[in-house]
Amino acid sequence: MDDEDALLRAICAHPDEDTPRLAFADWLSEQGGAVNTAWANGIRAQVWLASGSTDAAGASQSRVFESAYGLEKLRERLGIECAGADLWERGFPTRLVGDYPAVARVWARLADRVPCRVLHLSGMSDSAAAEFVTWPALDRLTELDLGSWYDPVERGTFGEVALRCVAECSALRGLTSLFMGYLNLTNTGAAAILNSPHLLRLQHLQLRRTYDSPNLTWYTETRLRAGFGADVVV
Repeated sequence: MDDEDALLRAICAHPDEDTPRLAFADWLSEQGGAVNTAWANGIRAQVWLASGSTDAAGASQSRVFESAYGLEKLRERLGIECAGADLWERGFPTRLVGDYPAVARVWARLADRVPCRVLHLSGMSDSAAAEFVTWPALDRLTELDLGSWYDPVERGTFGEVALRCVAECSALRGLTSLFMGYLNLTNTGAAAILNSPHLLRLQHLQLRRTYDSPNLTWYTETRLRAGFGADVVV
């Protein structure tokens, strides 16, 4: 493992701490070069801003994260060409958006390089969900969106099995927001989420259902709406 890998792994292991990020910024400065210098200054600027600094001059150093060219270079450096990274905080992408097969191929490496908190995956199926819950570093996630299109021939079923996999995954205990769909939503699948011993921190839940999903019972719908509001099932 080289110095860059070790420093990035420390950031991912302690995503709430600023010290590993500032240590990485110092290392980037020592390496020199336009990209390294811009990233180092951007990390420091976003850390200062997150701590409440109002220094306009310091804030201007974070513009690397607003530059298409700069973001392209940083995405290449981190190995996230396969996923969108549209939200950067304290120098690193906190949200990744991509197609499941593409992200699945690189997630094991990304887990040690990107302190991701929010993950949006499209192209999901029941079998993909069963594989997804075995991924490393899911315990860092606070928001998860698993999306599929209603195309059972091409994509396979996305419904009860996927809901049960998510509900039974202890690594997802940090989730505060969960969005899934389009689902073949059943009472059993919804109950799995409602009764999960791991999803106790959920504050926002939305289950997007297919047009031919069976009707939920009054009891299930009442529990869902009582816990998560009128828009919990769409």
